[in-house]
Parts: sequence; C-alpha cells; structure tokens
Amino acid sequence: MQIELMPLFKWTQILIMGKPFKGELKKLSETIRWAEQQDVTRLARFLFAENKQIPLVCIGSGGSLSACHYAAQLYQQRNGVLAQAMTPLQLMYAGHNIIRSSKLLFLSASGKNKDILNAIKYGIKYNETDMMSLTLRKNNPIEELLEQHPKVQRWCEDIPSEKDGFLATNSLVATFTLLCKAAGYMVQDSSLNLHDTLNFELATRPLNLELSSIQNFIVLYGAVGEAVAWDIESKLTEAALGSALLSDYRNFGHGRHHWFDKRGENSCIIALVTPVEKDLAQKTIGCLPKKIPVIYIETELETPAASIDMLLKAFRFVNNLGEARSIDPGKPGVPGYGRVLYNLDYFKLTNRILPSEKTLEAAVLRKLGLAGKDNAPLWNHYSDACKRFVRLLNRGKFSTVAFDYDGTLSPSDHTSRYTKGLCPEITNALLPILENGAQIVVATGRGKSVGESFMNTIDCKYWPQIKVGYYNGACLLALGDEAKLEEWKNQPFDSELKALEDELKQRLPKGCVDYKFEERSLQLSIEGEMTQTESLLVYETCREIIWDKQMKGIRVWRSSHSMDIVVFREVSKLRVIEDPDHTLCIGDYGTVEGNDYEMLTSKFSLSVDRVSKNAKSCWNIAPSGMKGLDATLYYLSRMKAIEGKITCKFSV
Repeated sequence: MQIELMPLFKWTQILIMGKPFKGELKKLSETIRWAEQQDVTRLARFLFAENKQIPLVCIGSGGSLSACHYAAQLYQQRNGVLAQAMTPLQLMYAGHNIIRSSKLLFLSASGKNKDILNAIKYGIKYNETDMMSLTLRKNNPIEELLEQHPKVQRWCEDIPSEKDGFLATNSLVATFTLLCKAAGYMVQDSSLNLHDTLNFELATRPLNLELSSIQNFIVLYGAVGEAVAWDIESKLTEAALGSALLSDYRNFGHGRHHWFDKRGENSCIIALVTPVEKDLAQKTIGCLPKKIPVIYIETELETPAASIDMLLKAFRFVNNLGEARSIDPGKPGVPGYGRVLYNLDYFKLTNRILPSEKTLEAAVLRKLGLAGKDNAPLWNHYSDACKRFVRLLNRGKFSTVAFDYDGTLSPSDHTSRYTKGLCPEITNALLPILENGAQIVVATGRGKSVGESFMNTIDCKYWPQIKVGYYNGACLLALGDEAKLEEWKNQPFDSELKALEDELKQRLPKGCVDYKFEERSLQLSIEGEMTQTESLLVYETCREIIWDKQMKGIRVWRSSHSMDIVVFREVSKLRVIEDPDHTLCIGDYGTVEGNDYEMLTSKFSLSVDRVSKNAKSCWNIAPSGMKGLDATLYYLSRMKAIEGKITCKFSV
C-alpha cells in the first residue's frame, strides 16, 4: 500500500491558536456561579433516577474525557453500579451489545468534533436503553443531528465564557459543576474557597523544586482523583508540557515505581490527595527515596466537590509549568498536521468495526440476552421460531390492531404521557388504517384521559372504529362512550384489593415511599414520584403480600410508570381481543410481570420494548436501536390496509 506524503512545509507549519491560559483562569469563578444556577433536572433524572441499575458509559474526546471519568465516578458512588469513561473509538470497539444495553452519556463542549458525532450516530443505530448529550454551545452539530432523533435526551446551554482556548478550561469546569449539582451537591456550599483555590501555591518536596527541570510526571490518585489525573495527562500532553503516567496509589506499588530507579532523572510525582487516602499517600511516598521530587495537590473536601477543588488547583499547576517552559498552555502553537488529524474523516472505516446487525440477531438477543449465544441449539431454536413467526405474520389478514397506550402510542415519560392528544407522527400512521375500514382497539391501565387523547386528535367520523379497554381491559367502550366509565368506577371497591392496600400501608408507611393509591372498583393503581428502586420495592412487597395472605384472586402488573393490582378473573387486556385470529397486538412491556404480558401471549403479537421468553409470540422485530414510539412507527410503516383488511410485510 502506498501512502502519499504531503509536502514537508505543510506538515511542519505551526498554527498559533487559542487564548492566553491566565485569562481563561480568571473566568472560572464566574463559570462555576453560572453552572450552579442552571436547571439540571433532566441530567439528574437521566443519571440518578431513571434506569439507574443499568451500567453507564460516558463518551468524550480530549478534555471532555476527563469529565467522562468524573461522571462515571459520580454514577458509581450514587447508584452502586459500574460506569466507564470511553473515547468514541473505544465505544465502537466495545461492540453492538455494549452500545445496545448501556446508558450512554455523550459529553462535548462545542458539540462539533467528528469523533463524538460518529459515536452518537452509532448510539442512535444500536442503543435500546437511554442516551443523553451534554453540550455548551447552542445550535451546534450535535443538537442539529439530535433534532431528528428525539429518543436521545439533550442538555444544552450557552456557557458565558464562550469558546475555550486550546485547552479545555471553563467548559470543563462548567461540566464538572453541572454533574456535581446533578448528583445533589453544590460547589459553593462545600467549603470550597474559590479565591484560595484559584491562587493555589504548590506544595513540593523539595521546597525549591525547579519545574523547568522536570520532564516526566507520574500522577498518583485515590478516591476522587482519577478524573483530575486524566485532565493533568491531557493538558500536559496536548500543550507539550511534559509526559504523564497515571496510577492509583496501590497499583504504583506493582512495578510503576521502577521508573524512578532506571529513569528517575527529570522525573517527578504528582500526588492527588483527599482526606480519604491521606494516610495511604503519606505511607506510599514515605517508602520512596527522599531525592524523588513530589508535587502535592491536596483538598480537605470529602464530597464530590473535592474533584473540582483539585481540578482548579491542577489548572494552577499547569499554568506554573507553562511559565517554567515559556509555553502558554492556552495557545501553545500546534503543527499543521494536527488540524488534519483532528478533522480526519474516518466514519466509513469504522463500519468494519461495527458492521450492520441483522434484525434476526437483534430479535433473538432481545429474547435470550447475550448469554444465549453460548447455547447454539437454543439460539438456533429461537432463530427458527422467529422466522416462522414472521412468515405467519406476513400471511395474516387482520381486521383489528390492538395497542397498549403508554410507551407504545405515547412516550412513557411523565410529561409526555399527559399531553391532550396523540403525537402527529402516530396520528398520521394510524389514519391509513382507519381510512381503509380497519379497527383499532387500545388496552390501557389508565382511565378517560386516553379516550380524550384520541377524541382530541382523530376525526369523529372514525370513532366508531375505535374502542378503548380502560383499566387494563376491565371496561371496554367505544370511543365517545366515556360517560359509561363513571358508572363502572362507582361500583364497590374489591375487598381483597382493599386488604392488600391496608397491608401495604403498614409494611411501607407513607413517609417512607412517595406513593399514592387510586381505587378503581376492580383495580388498585399505585403511582407517585418514586425512584426505580422504590418502585421495585413496592412491587415486590405487593407480591409478597399476595403470597403471604394467599390472595388467589388478584395479580400485580407493572408498567413503565406505575403498577396495577387487579382482580384477574375480571380484568385482563386479553378482553379487548374479540377475534384473536384477526387481531394484531402491539405493546411495550411483554415480560411476565408486565401489564402487556397477557395481551402479548396472542399468537400475533409484537413488542416495541420488552419481550417474554415465549418463542411463539411477543417478538420485537424492530431494527436494532429502535424501541417505544420509534418501533411502533416502524411496525405501522410495514402494514397496509385495504378494504378493512391489514396485511404486513416484515423481514428478519
């Protein structure tokens, strides 16, 4: 293979870019104040409330990678779940299944570098969990891309300090502060003295350490120092101020110390020290010859703000090192080939890393999980079953489509659930079914708000073709007959449901968990501002009560936003299916505890999210990366209605 070389002068041309580093440091106090005034509710919900039992991958390049390490640290501390920082390329090498099954947080100050854009494109293609981007420039390329992909949550505001110089400074501190606030901590309330921190004087051994003579830095860190260590490495390397090797205090004892015996000249330790590892740091350094220079970056804080305290002090260190080198870290001058490398167009090359995934493989993975690949006969059994299911589906002629509502025809988040109409995309996809004489039936755990949503959106001439099974199918009514719902609700509340409610109040008193009850004749609904941990606790407690009290007449179903305890002999979403051989069912919560489980046992049933283990039904055959509303729209796009009959054209 021949490589065409550019003329030498183009490679060696030095570009002067950036801003004076000292000027950037002067804006840091204002940046922190700005960040602490921002509303981080969406960010906090994404990281510390929703799906917090799922591992997190934080993706960023350059300076943003340091913030990714900080986000991973906070996620692990708060949720007790593993999190990892990755570069965009590392995410691609991680493979389909990591991208599919992890929460993905994309961090980029400017929102425009190709690496993060490529990573987001792969996230859109494969992720079926949750994704969010955090950027600090409005109207950036990431925002423009994600306008077309509403499944990716976004946080974007204009940082007042404007664009950073060559190194990430204000944008990085802003991101750290936003993450810290999202985790429930305020930098200004944490005893952090910004004036002292920003005028930090290095503590060194020896006291008269000459920074100009040091070329190699071994950065040691402990409890909350890893993100700061990565930022020191980033700034020293990017500004050509020196080389940096990173190690936690104990891994340093496993051979890393040997550097000082063989290459110790012009080398130095940077010790990041918090109260948690102060004794360990002192004992570790105390084992070393006193001739080995040490720079201490210490904090007295013990909250996550400790990382920000050390980060600001590390900035001062970088500034001092730059002065010793006669290099301004904010505008060090970079070679022309650096711009070529930064803008390298490599998206097509990564298709070899992440080749397209077949829908069949994605569908079977949803049934069996990744471990299912270890059992070849089992994998083949489900693959063959999926193909048979699709063939059967494509041969069917359906007169009715039965839908779940929340998470299937509407987004599952609380704000979107209670809009007063269907979203335009769903409306436009349902109209061809109605215009061609087919029927629609909706099975929901909710009450009249669902019927009102349809009536506010769909022309009244189509109402006779639409039925709604309220309260998990207990009360099936034609659209427009909602007055009869009040009669049903006024029936006596089931005694067994009342007994469960009373017992639950004793086991989990109201002050412990923020839940509320809705008594609806044959259904007890439990909702509230509960975390997922609290929601699971309530669900499992209900199941235990049913078992302990031998309540044989009721069952508890979970949905994406609440749980319903029902008198199962009289309440079932299966009741909305009047003609099983000619009804196609679509829901989102098909696992055995889900409120769509029964409906999706029908032989013609599709899930837009969770699936059962039944190889004959409840398949999710949407392309990889699709779920919820997007998957529903995909299924509807593969249907065609003619003279009251619906046919499908799916492939796997």
